[in-house]
Amino acid sequence: MSAPPHNHRIFRLSVTLLSFAILTGVALATQYRMKTWTVEDGLPQNVIRGIAQTEDGYLWVATLNGLARFDGVRFTVFNKGNTPGINSNRFGSMVKDNNGDLWLTLESGSLTRYHKGTFHTYGPEDGIPEDTIRGTALDKYGNLWVLSQNSILKWKSKSSEFVDQTPAEVKVGYQPLRWENTGFWAKQASTLYIFAEGKLVEYPLPAWLSRNAIWDVGIDGGRNIWIETYDGKQCFIQAGKTEIQTVNPKAPLAITYRDAHGNLWTAHVGQHLVLSLDLVSSGKPTTIEYTRFLEDKEGNVWVGTEGDGVHQLREQVIHVYSKAEGIIDQDIFPVYQEPSGAIWLGAWSSGLSRFQDGKFTNYTTENGLPGRLVSALGGDREGNLWVGTHGGLAVFRNGEFHKPDVPLPVDSTVLAIFEDKGGTLWLGTTNGLVAYRNGPAKTLTQQDGLASNDVRVIIQSASGDIWAGGYGGLTRIHDGQFTHWTERDGLPGNSIRALYEDHDGVLWIGGYDGGLGRYKDGKFVRYTQRNGLFDDGVFQILEDKRENLWMSSNRGIYRIAKQDLNEFADGKRSSINSVAYGKVDGMLNVECNGGMWPAGIKAQDGTLWFPTQDGAAVVDPDLVSTNPHPPPVVIETALVDHLPVPLNGGLQIPPDKQNLEIEYTALSFIRSDQIRFRYQMEGLDSNWIDAGSRRTAYYTHLPPGSYTFHVIADNSDGIWNTNGQSMEITILAPFYLRWWFIALEVLAAAALVSLILYYRISRLQQAQAAQHIFSRQLISSQESERQRIAAELHDSLGQRLIIISNLAQLSLRAQAKGSAAIAETVQEIGAEAALAIQETREISYNLRPLQLDRLGLTKAVETLIRTVSSASGIKINATVDNIDDAVPDALRINFYRIVQESLNNVMKHSGASEAEVTVLRDVEHLVLSVRDNGIGFSAGSRSEGSGNGFGLTGMEERARSLGGSFRIRSTANHGTVMTVEIPLAGKGSK
Repeated sequence: MSAPPHNHRIFRLSVTLLSFAILTGVALATQYRMKTWTVEDGLPQNVIRGIAQTEDGYLWVATLNGLARFDGVRFTVFNKGNTPGINSNRFGSMVKDNNGDLWLTLESGSLTRYHKGTFHTYGPEDGIPEDTIRGTALDKYGNLWVLSQNSILKWKSKSSEFVDQTPAEVKVGYQPLRWENTGFWAKQASTLYIFAEGKLVEYPLPAWLSRNAIWDVGIDGGRNIWIETYDGKQCFIQAGKTEIQTVNPKAPLAITYRDAHGNLWTAHVGQHLVLSLDLVSSGKPTTIEYTRFLEDKEGNVWVGTEGDGVHQLREQVIHVYSKAEGIIDQDIFPVYQEPSGAIWLGAWSSGLSRFQDGKFTNYTTENGLPGRLVSALGGDREGNLWVGTHGGLAVFRNGEFHKPDVPLPVDSTVLAIFEDKGGTLWLGTTNGLVAYRNGPAKTLTQQDGLASNDVRVIIQSASGDIWAGGYGGLTRIHDGQFTHWTERDGLPGNSIRALYEDHDGVLWIGGYDGGLGRYKDGKFVRYTQRNGLFDDGVFQILEDKRENLWMSSNRGIYRIAKQDLNEFADGKRSSINSVAYGKVDGMLNVECNGGMWPAGIKAQDGTLWFPTQDGAAVVDPDLVSTNPHPPPVVIETALVDHLPVPLNGGLQIPPDKQNLEIEYTALSFIRSDQIRFRYQMEGLDSNWIDAGSRRTAYYTHLPPGSYTFHVIADNSDGIWNTNGQSMEITILAPFYLRWWFIALEVLAAAALVSLILYYRISRLQQAQAAQHIFSRQLISSQESERQRIAAELHDSLGQRLIIISNLAQLSLRAQAKGSAAIAETVQEIGAEAALAIQETREISYNLRPLQLDRLGLTKAVETLIRTVSSASGIKINATVDNIDDAVPDALRINFYRIVQESLNNVMKHSGASEAEVTVLRDVEHLVLSVRDNGIGFSAGSRSEGSGNGFGLTGMEERARSLGGSFRIRSTANHGTVMTVEIPLAGKGSK
């Protein structure tokens, strides 16, 4: 339960003349920077009627055209047109009670309450007469009091009702007090009645005031009462007293307020009881007329105005010295502090300024400066100031400029001046590095080992090495030896503008556009905007006592904790956090200057000076506060297909929706634009998504399922709220993706597949059976045809040839005593006829061996083995059981052909010297095995035939026709084994 805003304030009344605390010269009092939001920034109207901060961290602004909720970046407007419970846009006031509810009065006389995300306007049904509300007030405990007509009501939150608390002893017409919604007032005769803090107090009025009509009365946070009459006279009653004092317009009274950070604010009361806030901003006294004043949880001060919108005030951390403070010109480049404490600033085209004891002294060419454009500053151990200009080199000694006897490279400009520990003066120029010490100067160039002749920055390390950087790379001179590096070696770029060695011996390197570099132990590490660097420009590097590195760039000044940089280099973190400073922090122009050394200094008092396009920006790191509080994270809205949807209890998205947008925010009002976000859709995203400052997450075509959206954020100082906020999201599946439908689909698919498989297998089985039948029929037909042809050849053609042969022999014997020629012819006829008979017998045998039918299967196989062995010269060992009755007569030829084809393969293809044929029979099986010691073959080279129509496939098919199995095993160079196993007595194969 929080107390009302004014309870945190300490107001005091000062009777001294209102004035600003301006220190001697240009030294400034506490300054504030103001940022303003108006209708152009999303505010619904510029007349402010109330400012409050709710417990969730949002800032609420009531206006004459609606209520706005602010997160530091964007306004969300609630009004009659878009919000149920609001019946008018013209709000008159707004307070926050001790329960965190907002109460708003409207000009129409209504009262509206904002409670737990909803609005409700009270009426007769709530005990409030319609259109009778004239004002609200809070007491020090945060209780709400309401002025309804002439009745004073108190809100009872426990019973949710208004209770009449109007003082019975006084019947007067009350009006709301001005300013801070602190109570109500009334005048009757010579008495002023003030109802505040739940009680009525009477103040007697002097005669002159009794006769005048009081125009209005206000009470400030210090309980001082202010009165103004219709004729413009003002008076006040000091807190705790009843005496009325008049106000002298020539000696206005000031209200002072010390905020939670100890800063003193000063305001004064003007005509018509208008409050004006007096402050110093960018060195100038400023007055702001305001109607509302609020200090938020982070110490920001918010001021509402009567037509100028809302101002945010923060203590200014950057002070600028420019032409208005007496500097010679606004465009500053080199900055140098001499041992006496005086600070010198070189201007682009006007000369030189010296700042000491709060005053500037300026020098131009009329004072002996060799050129108007100052390009470098430095000092020597004798206390002399060395100045490089576009007109040459000068030494400022004893209040005068002198030209030193130091020859410079032709057509060169000095861009850096540095004296080392040994007293050597180093001058970086556009055409080389000049070394000078009590004698002739020596110019070093790339030929000597420099990375570039253009030298713009020179420093000396703790070890005594000279480091020189410029537009071309980085050079180290160690004991006269040169080592140089370029971007290819790991530098952040070839345009080096800044060098700094810290107390750990780490060298930090800044470039124009390559980011920040770190060199340690021979290794470079580079930091860029992709890693969290605010800008890739690093014109100067300065370290404060908190070990923050401050850098300048074209977009402003920024700082980074050196610890973050080192942890990044060591692989302990994946990004760094930069805090940027610009106009909102006091800079007149965010563009900093560099390339002319030194491009900024750390002064003896610890302040940091950076040259800019409009003056020298000065930062006191000791006054720069960090925000230790992680920002509250809020998921504000979700849009599905670009239409807002309620977020109560998570989010359910119908199956026909494609696009999801989630808007989130983080509630910190300190550099709100530098807040960074990360989000993750658990169930989809494997890693956190770095959204930068973007406050919307986009998803398209999310698959059906359950997800959890997480979002986290950090404040501008890199303090993360790792808890963030989460939201459950369910993407509903279309009916065809629901489990029951998928189950039905699976069952239907399974049934269909089963049916198809059954049909396919049946067809394959039928086709296979038909193929087997056809094969058997084909083989049987072939063998029958062979048998017929063999019989015809043997019985018909063979017999006729025999007769011819016999006739020829008879004729030869009958004519033995005849002609020798006839005898020779007849002899030839006989020989040819004999050959024809032999060939006919061989053809007949091949078509159908006669032994198979005459002698039986066993003898036919034995004869075949002997014939092959005799014809081929291959030694064949044979073991053949009696198998005459083992195979049906119609299928004996198939067994015979298997043996025949196996032996043919051995004889023609194996290259074997020995073979073994085994035909064994037992009760259940007949087993044929043919083994050789030949060359064998691989699986890919199986012979599909031996030239006579049979091959391994034919042998396998014949074995299948016998109901048996066919196996062959062969290895290259290790022979071949063929086995056929046929079941007997009707039993299947093994």
